Amino acid sequence: MTKSVATSDIALYWNESLSEELLHFLTRRLNCPEVAADLTQETFLRLYQFVKESPPDNARALAYRIAVNLATDYQRKMKVKNNLMVDIDVSLLADISVSTAPGPEQIIMARQRLKAFHSALEELPTDCRTAFVLHGIDGLTYEEIAGQMGISVSMVYKHLAKAIKHFMTRLDNNA
Repeated sequence: MTKSVATSDIALYWNESLSEELLHFLTRRLNCPEVAADLTQETFLRLYQFVKESPPDNARALAYRIAVNLATDYQRKMKVKNNLMVDIDVSLLADISVSTAPGPEQIIMARQRLKAFHSALEELPTDCRTAFVLHGIDGLTYEEIAGQMGISVSMVYKHLAKAIKHFMTRLDNNA
């Protein structure tokens, strides 16, 4: 003859004191109050299922055994999950997912700026343009430009200043 326990009889096996003990125990064991609360609830449900089928001799010990098993299962799952997860630097993902190649809009805009630059370069007087190209593109110093063009260093400075002022005016108007 098997014993059967009515639903209302769970109070004989589960009480607030036992619930608080288990919650405290699981919180210390898992270092996570939220998981401990979930596992305490799961312990109650499993104890309730067990009690419905056959009343235990020591419900407190059974509740602790269920809680320990649930905690152990949880810890194993977390260990497997952590072993499977690969540590990825999020900043590397941003570099991977964002293309460094310019898009069609950037290409068109760059071409337009280059065209405006070439137009502004062609508008410069010959000496200003020559000084600018020798310094900006060929990388010559003021002294080297002065020697190559047969002018003074201060004149090289004036030509470059005039060229830069012209570019700033023309390219700012095109922006």
